[in-house]
Amino acid sequence: MLNLSKTAPAGIAALAAIAIATYAWAAPAGNAAAAADLPSEQFLAEQGLTIVGPMQAAGGLKAWAAYREQQPIPIYRLPDGKHWVIGTVIDAQGKDVNAKTLQAAVQKPMGQQIWGDLERSHWIGDGRPDAAHIAYVFTDPNCPYCNQLWREARPWVQSGQLQLRHILVAVLRPSSEGKAAAILGAKSPEQALAGHAQAYADAQGKNPDTLGIAALPRIPLSARDALANNVSLMTAMGLRATPASIWKNAQGQVQTRTGMPPGLLEEMLGKPAGK
Repeated sequence: MLNLSKTAPAGIAALAAIAIATYAWAAPAGNAAAAADLPSEQFLAEQGLTIVGPMQAAGGLKAWAAYREQQPIPIYRLPDGKHWVIGTVIDAQGKDVNAKTLQAAVQKPMGQQIWGDLERSHWIGDGRPDAAHIAYVFTDPNCPYCNQLWREARPWVQSGQLQLRHILVAVLRPSSEGKAAAILGAKSPEQALAGHAQAYADAQGKNPDTLGIAALPRIPLSARDALANNVSLMTAMGLRATPASIWKNAQGQVQTRTGMPPGLLEEMLGKPAGK
């Protein structure tokens, strides 16, 4: 795994719960938000928060589930109805008493947003579009583990079981951008990616900058913009290493992994490891 983090906020005080506030918001005097369930829409937008809806919470406070950049965030309204805290409620043993409820509330909408963003991204298909399993992969042309994933996926891709949708990023070496641009600008990006991956695999042990497709000396603006958007998407998903793989399990839940952990491909396909 090649590495390129917002920590969860922590807490409030509520009844017997012990907590430490990390962000509190008070409605301005005379503001209509004082009588509202949630802080102002402007504040929520400034914080980058997406509200999922109310959630049952321990501690006696009214609570809402939200998320920001794929990070679950709870919002609690204090009893006076005029103040809110974004944070984590803990008990006397330091346990996050609402973590499971929050995760259950945001998992589906967060997954739907992730999948929709991936579908709309600039990806290059590797395998049949009607494959039973689809996985998106953030791929740097100079990433040896990305190439390992490409090589080890061949049996499943070629049999029609799996389609990899590569989202090219340029984060590892100076030549990454030129190589990615060359692939994106090819007459057939699919063939260019496959040719690059095979050439990279056949020339292991050499200078990475010389492996695979030749880097473009000048990057077209369209390619530069596409790569920048891909990196922004990767960062927004909290992914900091390549390859970064995203797929849905048998229950339709979005799964993410970075690097090449043992059994990754089997997990994508819903198979026991080693099968």
